[in-house]
Amino acid sequence: MQNLNTNQKYVVNPAYKFKGDYLNVIITNNNPARYELEKNDDEITTTFAWRTHPDLAYLLSFFDGARTVDEVVGAFSAQMKTDRQTIIRAVTPCICNKEPVQIPVRQQYWVPVPKNFLIPNTNGIVRNDLLEKVDIPFIRQHFDLSEVRLRVPNSMTLMLNTNCMTDCVYCYADRRTIRNPLPFSRMKPLLKEAYDLGMPYVDVDGGDFFLYPHWRELIAEMRPYDYLPDISTKHPLSKEIVTDLKKLKVWHLQLSIDSVDSMEIQQLLHVDNTYVNKVLNGLRLLEEAGIEVTVKAVVTRYNDSEKSINKTIDVLTDFHNIRRINFKPADFSQFKPSTYFSTITQLERLKAIVEQRSRTCKTALNFLGYEERKTVERRQQDHPHRPMCTGNVQGFFVLPDGKVTLCEQLYWHPFFILGDLNQQSIMEMWNSEEALSVWNFQQNEVRDESPCKRCDIFNECRRKLGNCWRKAITAYGPGNYDFPSPDCPKAPPVAKDYYIL
Repeated sequence: MQNLNTNQKYVVNPAYKFKGDYLNVIITNNNPARYELEKNDDEITTTFAWRTHPDLAYLLSFFDGARTVDEVVGAFSAQMKTDRQTIIRAVTPCICNKEPVQIPVRQQYWVPVPKNFLIPNTNGIVRNDLLEKVDIPFIRQHFDLSEVRLRVPNSMTLMLNTNCMTDCVYCYADRRTIRNPLPFSRMKPLLKEAYDLGMPYVDVDGGDFFLYPHWRELIAEMRPYDYLPDISTKHPLSKEIVTDLKKLKVWHLQLSIDSVDSMEIQQLLHVDNTYVNKVLNGLRLLEEAGIEVTVKAVVTRYNDSEKSINKTIDVLTDFHNIRRINFKPADFSQFKPSTYFSTITQLERLKAIVEQRSRTCKTALNFLGYEERKTVERRQQDHPHRPMCTGNVQGFFVLPDGKVTLCEQLYWHPFFILGDLNQQSIMEMWNSEEALSVWNFQQNEVRDESPCKRCDIFNECRRKLGNCWRKAITAYGPGNYDFPSPDCPKAPPVAKDYYIL
């Protein structure tokens, strides 16, 4: 920002908060019900936990909305004996920044700050919570920005059930019957503990949310802690369900609508010929109730015609409450025959159609990525920039029986069971021998069959961005959990139909 108005009042975006993590301060999202995410979710960084320098956190916390830049600079300078220009240089990149930025701090550290971190205080916000429960003096003496695994988890996802209204040809879920589900009476103490730990993310997964018998009570229990479940469903919604959602102040959910053609849907989901009309009727009820919707449409060979995708766009964009439509090519499933894939050639045609339609459409249209076979050279280029594996690093996944694993698609694989919330608290599980053992997985524990046994950057790989365990067992089988992800340049060829061709 070239011309900073130092008489302007800026405030830390209500979408963000600081959180203490023993030896560190992290910047993360605020609890979602504390701010109106639907109005600015394209303007914020989401689902992250980034360590920052305690001095930068302290400086940014002065932007509580009550002070101008001049007043912030004066107050911070008086306390920290820092010159004005140094302060201005530090905060300027964080003001209305369209993308995350890296800020240089003491001892040659660079730390990330999420986008639109400091915003003009046009609404008269005053934030008194910015360093709530954060012991800056202690952290300043002991901070360690090299830590990767959080001392306190930042997210918990509750897999409520394995039940579904449909039987999708591309289903990747483990649909085993749960004989002893986690009792609903256990949910309330878990939610309170998560809140007391400052965890901003408590989400839900399934199975279908509306087939969980306690879904209404669960939402009601989450609200006092400012948690708002990100509901995703294939369930045709009735007037009763929509009315209850509105009463519970649910303002957004995701509907899976792969096609609006009844014949295609019958092939895809194994449902009857009334299903599409029921889903669209539920969508109309949501529109009348003012509940916004994101649509996810999975693309397979059964619905990959240009006619089908155009018809889906035409029908769905008539609804004023649909915020975006995300077309997603089907991924590999461990549990279904791989006969449903489209082809790369056809997917590229559909992607072009979606991009062309998005230029003139008020509804946001996206065509998301898919697994594709890469050359070794491409993998060498991309691998250092892969997303971090956050399972057992920043958060965890609770299976319907209370067992805890790293992420959804690892399910009940015995190697990845971190604990059991029937008997343990969140922190007892997080610090359990099992959880720490998975995090500290050593090279001498790797079997000879795995390329990781001979890798000279094993510790750097596993202790920083990490290896995607889910992709490894999906590509090579559950017994080969110690293999590298197929994205790794040293990964062996994948024998099964894992990639779209």
